[in-house]
Amino acid sequence: MEIDFSKCRICTPTGDDLLALYRMLMEVFVDDRPVFTEMIEKGKRFYTWTPHALYLGNEVLGNASLVPMRIWLGGQVTGIIGIASVGTPEQYRRRGIARYLVQHCLKIIDRQKAVSILLTELPVMYEKAGFKAIDQTCLAASVRQMDFADKGFECELLERIGDRQIEQIVRIYAEEYPNYDGKVVRDPDYWQLYAMLFNLHQRSRILFCIRDGRVLGYGRFDVEADRLLVSEICCEESATDVVEALLGFITDYALQAGVDLVTFALPVDHFARPILESRGIPLEPEPAGARRETFMVRLAASEGLEPFDRLQWSLADKF
Repeated sequence: MEIDFSKCRICTPTGDDLLALYRMLMEVFVDDRPVFTEMIEKGKRFYTWTPHALYLGNEVLGNASLVPMRIWLGGQVTGIIGIASVGTPEQYRRRGIARYLVQHCLKIIDRQKAVSILLTELPVMYEKAGFKAIDQTCLAASVRQMDFADKGFECELLERIGDRQIEQIVRIYAEEYPNYDGKVVRDPDYWQLYAMLFNLHQRSRILFCIRDGRVLGYGRFDVEADRLLVSEICCEESATDVVEALLGFITDYALQAGVDLVTFALPVDHFARPILESRGIPLEPEPAGARRETFMVRLAASEGLEPFDRLQWSLADKF
C-alpha cells in the first residue's frame, strides 16, 4: 500500500513519543539495541542528535536524524551535518519513507548551505540524493612484525570510562593531539555521547600511556574477529616514545587476544605511520573480512569536492 505523505507529519518527538521512537529504532538497528535500551531505561537523550520522525496519526513510520558537527579541515573549523538513524519498521519498508525523510533532512541542510555526511551500507540509495562515496584508507600490519617496547611507561587498559578518564582524554585530544583534517571538535555534549557509546560497545578498549602518574597519550581500538581496529592514537606529535609505547601496548593486546592483524583507521598523515615505516613494518590495504560502511559526502550547492575528496573519517566518531 502506498503512503499518502500529505496525511503524514514530520516532527521531533519528546517525552513518551521519543521513547517509542527508540523502541522502534532498536528493532531496526539490532546492533545498537544496548544503546537504545540505555536511553529508554535512563531517560537519556541522544545528546547531539535531532530525530525527524514521520507519523501517520500516532504511529511512527520512520526516522532520520540530523547530527550537527564541527571538524578541522584545511587548518580551520568547518561546520557539517551528519545524517544518521535512517530507518523504518519492517512492515513499512520499500514504500519510499526513508527517501522521503532523507529529502526532508536535505532541505534543512541546504537552507543552511551546509555539507552533509553519512556512513551507510547502502551507498546506491544515497548516490541518487547527490552523495558521493569517499574512499577511506585503512592500512593493516601483521602483529608478528610489530615489535615495540613499552619504553618504561605504564599501561592502563579501560573497558569503561567515567568522568576522571574523560577529563584525561579531553585534555590530550583537544590540547595536544594535532588538528588533522576530519578531527571533530568535541563539545561537552559530544563527549557525553562518546562515553556512553564507548561504555555500551563491548568490543571497544582504550589504553592509557602513563609515566609518573600522568597520562601522556591514549589509543582506542575495537576487538574484531581476526583483527584489532585502531581508530585513535592521540598524544603530542613530537612524543615518539609515547607513540611507540602505545603501539607496543596494542601489539601485546593483539597477541593476548589471538588476532593476526592490526588495522589503522587513522588520518593518512598521522604521525604513527612514519614510525611504523621506519621500523620496516609493511602497511598494506586492509584485507577483506571486516564490516566497513561507506563514507559519503554531499556538498552544498556551488561547492567543489575538494578538500572533502580526501577526507578520512575517524571510526572513533562513527555516528
